[in-house]
Amino acid sequence: MKKLNIEEKEIFSLLTSKQVAEISEFAVIKDFEEGQIIYDPKESARDLYILLEGEVSLRIPSKQDTSFDKFSLEIEIISNHGELFGPNLLFGLKRYMTRARVKKPSKIMMIDAERFLHIIRKNRSEFVIMSYLAKVYFQRYINTMKELEEFTEHTSTV
Repeated sequence: MKKLNIEEKEIFSLLTSKQVAEISEFAVIKDFEEGQIIYDPKESARDLYILLEGEVSLRIPSKQDTSFDKFSLEIEIISNHGELFGPNLLFGLKRYMTRARVKKPSKIMMIDAERFLHIIRKNRSEFVIMSYLAKVYFQRYINTMKELEEFTEHTSTV
């Protein structure tokens, strides 16, 4: 099996080498084509994802049109090597709340979230990891609020 080098990703730098070795046993790298859906809202949250190459859009549907083709809000573009997305199960959410759609051909590491959670709990690393995730998601919230503010300002002047 190809070496994944997951210890290079920021979230894994918070773990012990033993934990990293355990996780690398079940981490999988998958190639996705442009336009491919990684996961949809309401789909069971089974994996967490780390972008290795490419670009992924996270979008939420409008209440009027859940098709995503017309009315949806792009809340984040995942484009940085090592960026994490889709950790819903780690937050106790059984379903995804967004659609992850590939914008550019991408290589993504997929990690079984239940097994990951078991490892960090067993080794008492849960607080450190959840603090990291809270930081990541708080920054995404701030970015989304800025986008909404810009959109609102733009539409009010039109």
